[in-house]
Amino acid sequence: MATFTVSSGTINSLTRTLPLTKNTKPHSLFSLSISLTLKASKFTLRASSMSYDKQLAAAKKAASLAARLCQVILLLIISASFLKKVQKALLQADVQSKSDKSPVTVADYGSQAVVSVVLQKELDSASFSLVAEEDSGDLRKEEGKETLQRIMKLVNETLTSDETYGNAPLSEEDVLAAIDSGRSVGGPSGQHWVLDPIDGTKGFVRGDQYAIALALLDEGKAVLGVLACPNLPLSSVASHNPQDPQEKVGCLFYAQVGSGTYMQSLDGSTPIKVHVTDLDNPEEAAFFESFEAAHSLHDLSSSIAKKLGVRAPPVRIDSQAKYGALSRGDGAIYLRFPHKGYREKIWDHAAGYLVVAEHLRFRSLPLKVPTPYSHERSGRPVSLFWQII
Repeated sequence: MATFTVSSGTINSLTRTLPLTKNTKPHSLFSLSISLTLKASKFTLRASSMSYDKQLAAAKKAASLAARLCQVILLLIISASFLKKVQKALLQADVQSKSDKSPVTVADYGSQAVVSVVLQKELDSASFSLVAEEDSGDLRKEEGKETLQRIMKLVNETLTSDETYGNAPLSEEDVLAAIDSGRSVGGPSGQHWVLDPIDGTKGFVRGDQYAIALALLDEGKAVLGVLACPNLPLSSVASHNPQDPQEKVGCLFYAQVGSGTYMQSLDGSTPIKVHVTDLDNPEEAAFFESFEAAHSLHDLSSSIAKKLGVRAPPVRIDSQAKYGALSRGDGAIYLRFPHKGYREKIWDHAAGYLVVAEHLRFRSLPLKVPTPYSHERSGRPVSLFWQII
């Protein structure tokens, strides 16, 4: 295995650095997944001897309840869709733009509040640290009060749907505090949760793919990852027929360091262990990339796929749902090349990275490389690595 730091600026040296031929075996065509790096050997041995079972159970519960909240919001919009003006008004009221022009919805805030509350109730809240995407700044303004009330109602309904949390409703201030608990700066020591409450907000707004992505870092390394993907089919995306009302959707992927990766339905089916593809012929490989051209350089991805001899067109999916699909063998490659100036955030990859990498761990030795996780919430890009296995 070899590892090379790669950016879009160094891609011109790709063919000189990597033996990309039609005989390249994509046992690791995850080999071309721009993802976060594998663990350092010493840490992997230590983490594998530890149990994160309690944290995993809490994370699965939190992500599943957050997914339930998101699904309720989509159903409310769909139920009004027979009146196009009503649907448009609902979307305009619930979708705002942040300073970086990315959208944020009632569901983003509600999901973050639910995950924060559940984790703190299920685990030791005294040492709780959450690095998450949203904050309550806009909701505390006068024009945000109506939105806050809707969020509070949705959060309370979601929590009371799980009988373990009783009937004590959260106040507006409780909900604001839960959202703002995600303002931790994290760091290279101790344990920190990392959350994207809705990864793929644009996909969510379209009724397409999105994910609740939750990871746990221990001493700067990802040790646990959970992806709740409410719209991802339980079968392969290659055979997905969105017009078939009988097709089951809603996947929960999870991985714990040293234990492999599992998938189950969001409604609680028996978990199954999943594996990345063992495809031997690059010409038959499918590759994933971002649905939004603004998120990744599609032309560059196409050029690399052509060099590999890949014949199939790209499968474009929003969010870290791509990592889930990749982990069960729906595709062989995930290419992501952000545009110049875009800074990857830790919540963009942490959960999905472990969901895929935990299977690879059993097939190769981990690398000693710099930690990919910045102690800053933003302000510097997450370190990305090519992984050649």
